[in-house]
Amino acid sequence: MLRAIVGLLKGLVVGGGVAYGLITLHLAGSGWLAYVACALVGALVGVVCGRAPWKSETIWTPVVKMIVGAVIGGGLCALARSFLPEPAALQVTVAGQTLTSHSGPVLATAIGVLYGIFVEIDDGGASADQKRQALAAKKK
Repeated sequence: MLRAIVGLLKGLVVGGGVAYGLITLHLAGSGWLAYVACALVGALVGVVCGRAPWKSETIWTPVVKMIVGAVIGGGLCALARSFLPEPAALQVTVAGQTLTSHSGPVLATAIGVLYGIFVEIDDGGASADQKRQALAAKKK
């Protein structure tokens, strides 16, 4: 349960940071930039959540997590824009910009939270080598 909360917080920070950047730069529209923002969030969450990059067995593990995260972020953005209610159904005005359920900041934050929880639960545990060392220490 603790890993899920940590993943939620890390994903919220990453997704919220990208959303804040989009709102600050007045790029909160729901065009192609939403896909780019969600792919960026997926890539960053893939690196930040789970096992730290310097604790991985190889350098390729965080690189693959980043690439897969970018693909998942873009895919979740496309999925959400297809199946969420029409943009007119949910509208909020923030800093003079209208945010809808299809806008980049909303989707980036949601994808950051969901993917952060998933990655933290999936990859946040101890490595197999660390588990073997812990078992060996218990037997002594």
